[in-house]
Amino acid sequence: MIGVLLLALTTASRDVQRALPQQPTDTLRLYAVGDINLGRRVAKERLLEGDTLYPFLALRDSLAAADITFGNLESPIAPDSSAAPDSGGIFTAPPAAAAALARAGFDVVSTANNHAWDGGPAAVEETMRQLTRAGVRFVGSGFGRDMAEQPVILERRGWRVAFFALTRAWNPAPYTFSSHAGSQFIAWGDTGRIYPAIRELKASGRADLVVVSMHGGTEYVDTPPKHMQDLARGLVDAGADLILAHHPHVLQPVVWYRRKPIVQSLGNFVFLQDDPWTRLSAILRVVVTPDRRLRLSAIPVRAGHQPTLASGAAADSVRRRLHVRLSPTTVRKP
Repeated sequence: MIGVLLLALTTASRDVQRALPQQPTDTLRLYAVGDINLGRRVAKERLLEGDTLYPFLALRDSLAAADITFGNLESPIAPDSSAAPDSGGIFTAPPAAAAALARAGFDVVSTANNHAWDGGPAAVEETMRQLTRAGVRFVGSGFGRDMAEQPVILERRGWRVAFFALTRAWNPAPYTFSSHAGSQFIAWGDTGRIYPAIRELKASGRADLVVVSMHGGTEYVDTPPKHMQDLARGLVDAGADLILAHHPHVLQPVVWYRRKPIVQSLGNFVFLQDDPWTRLSAILRVVVTPDRRLRLSAIPVRAGHQPTLASGAAADSVRRRLHVRLSPTTVRKP
């Protein structure tokens, strides 16, 4: 009887050990970029010609060094480029855009932004299908609101990295979102839902690192409005370890709150606009070591239809605007 009991206890102990999450023992490299618009001008024209390498060709080797590469997909992917009646714009990209993202090494993209509705519901659904076929994960949209608000969890080098995405910007207007058809497809920045979702995920122990992509603020300014700053801090208070923001089309400084980095705006990436400061961009490099410290650095970039590495005065300007620090931080354990 004693032998049987000891065997049962030993077996139970092994089962518990197998159930406990293993702590990462390797270094994780996460790269992030800003707005990717594959539905305009030269970038779209080259994709329509079948050239899936063109948009990311100059930076393909730089992106390849990452274990996880993230970007904000500003253009729905759909063969029909007709605008939705109430979208206020049209940035839909051809189906080849999904293959371009995959060939560039993107692992996950946010699909929660003000241009998500440019092609209407059919384009939202087609975007998810095209990305899935290409092997690129998406976060911030779904076949229903519940799916849109769910995190995507990627496993790399022993790390379980959870991504949430949300938007506080919407075409035709943010104040119409709750009653708009798009609210059933795209994740809004509803603090009554996102904060508890992050807390629940952290408490469950299902993720080692929580990243939140948020879209919103004021375009072409150097500092986000107070409501976006409050949202970012609230996300950190809920348990987020890294905030990646976009929409202003310009770089904004990285700030630290409770020893967590808030990247207030990554600016443009594959996106060409006239003002010179909208063409300053970066590949943000986040290195997470097994002792759960985060180190941030940046690769200076010139944004455009085919972004390229920046050097000299342009690189110096990128560093000044982004204010990337090599300050370590500790990820809170679940």
